[in-house]
Amino acid sequence: MITNGSDRIDYTSRVKGILAKEPGLSVKELAERLKTNRQFMAGVLKVLEERREVSYRKVGPARIYYATVALNEESNGAK
Repeated sequence: MITNGSDRIDYTSRVKGILAKEPGLSVKELAERLKTNRQFMAGVLKVLEERREVSYRKVGPARIYYATVALNEESNGAK
């Protein structure tokens, strides 16, 4: 089926919204919430990293993601 793109999910906006409300989620957790696979979600997160809209911390083998604004607020609150 051919679509005009208007029915596509805007994953970048949805990921940023989720991370703003629930900072500190893994690729797997984000993929589960958006009902997609981890590989696709990792690609979405890579784009957001390049735009500096999300950042991550390594915890063991996992990357734990934060919305950049949420991470900045967390850092400022610790001062």
